[in-house]
Amino acid sequence: MKHLTFKKLNNELSELVNLYTKNSWNFHADPRPSEDEIIKRYKTGWFEDDKETFWIEENKAKVGLIILSDISDTMPLLFDVRLSNEARGMGYGEQAVKWAADYIFSCSIEKIRIEAYTRHDNYAMRKVFYKCNFQKEGYLRESWENDDGSVEDALIYATIRKDWERGKKTPIKLDDVPF
Repeated sequence: MKHLTFKKLNNELSELVNLYTKNSWNFHADPRPSEDEIIKRYKTGWFEDDKETFWIEENKAKVGLIILSDISDTMPLLFDVRLSNEARGMGYGEQAVKWAADYIFSCSIEKIRIEAYTRHDNYAMRKVFYKCNFQKEGYLRESWENDDGSVEDALIYATIRKDWERGKKTPIKLDDVPF
């Protein structure tokens, strides 16, 4: 597996536009945001508004982006991983999620848990969460609204500080009673 580095987004609008417009994320609500939309988000501080945004780099080449949201909260803390088309299927998603958990829990003892949502049909991301010791905590029917007006089911995964410290997930009691 190749070694990745993570570098904070810093006045790199043209590279940000390039990443978003030259790639497609079919499992995101906005699979192909326009250049104008990315510029607008950047100029209005969207990538910084209670967020931390990092480039995912391999040998100083930008292969993706990870956005940590709700960064001021103890929970939930959400993140978005966007890998370039060429960087998918190479284990980078798993490295990015592990890095995010390490970064979040190492930076503050206040952080209790990290939550992540994905569409039901995004098997690659579901597999990443599983490999990174995120527990599947729920199935949310018709909860993922896409920009085209369609609606999908989603799943919520999470890891808690104790599980991160131990390196294994705690089973949950989702179906301990029928109601």
